[in-house]
Amino acid sequence: MKTNITRAILCLAVFMLFYTSCKKNTIKPAATTATTVDYGKLSSQTAVTFYRSITGQYGGADVSKGIKSPFSAKLTGRALFSTSPLCGFVIDTSYYYTIDTGPDIHSLTDTLKTYSGTFRFQYTCTGGSVNGYIVNDTVNYHEQNAFTFSNNTTVNQNYTVKALDQTYKLVSMDGSINTAAGFFQTFNEVGTSLSASYVLTGLRVNFASGTADVTQGTATFHIVYLPLQFIGFPPKPQTYDGTIQFLGNHKAKLTINPGHVYLVDLLTGVVTPA
Repeated sequence: MKTNITRAILCLAVFMLFYTSCKKNTIKPAATTATTVDYGKLSSQTAVTFYRSITGQYGGADVSKGIKSPFSAKLTGRALFSTSPLCGFVIDTSYYYTIDTGPDIHSLTDTLKTYSGTFRFQYTCTGGSVNGYIVNDTVNYHEQNAFTFSNNTTVNQNYTVKALDQTYKLVSMDGSINTAAGFFQTFNEVGTSLSASYVLTGLRVNFASGTADVTQGTATFHIVYLPLQFIGFPPKPQTYDGTIQFLGNHKAKLTINPGHVYLVDLLTGVVTPA
């Protein structure tokens, strides 16, 4: 009798352990069904990601660096070059390197940072003088710790910059930018990702103060967002379209269709309903 009771208790314990384990596993995909959207946070991410892209904070070209002034080498009072030798000059290269943040001998607890991409930069001229450039670059960044996280960012920039005055510190920008970012916690098996494409039209950027200020122009955008997800149970992608109107003083009005409008500080990411 005692043996049967013992067996019954053991069977019940195994059943409860199995039931609890299954219940924990079934919780995971349920968390991906949340439909609440924080449009303020999404607006901040969209606008700040764009600003960081054009100012080189993810790598690649930085509009704040300006355009080199036209020059001519002079010899005995005469110009050695009738036009700047930079006119049409192209830099076209690729790169790949890895940084290990740990000691000399690599271990699984170290964080590895990998940078790779391509860079094509061409000076443009008017009347033989450099007054702009065309940039086409792709920047990939990956950081990983085997036990805790794996993060990725990619920026692809294709745009034209042209000086609007003799100081070369007020420029126009037209073209496109594509970004993608994914953040994953390896141990917790969760992650999130966001990709965005921007089309730049009539941007005016003033960096006389040393910090780029987009004073006017618009950028339309298309976003694909995967909210908090459990690896192996991806949620349905959320897509958004809208427009960023640049107001100057590092502010922008961002509209996510239909009708979600926020003012965003491009430096701090702070948002307020418009």
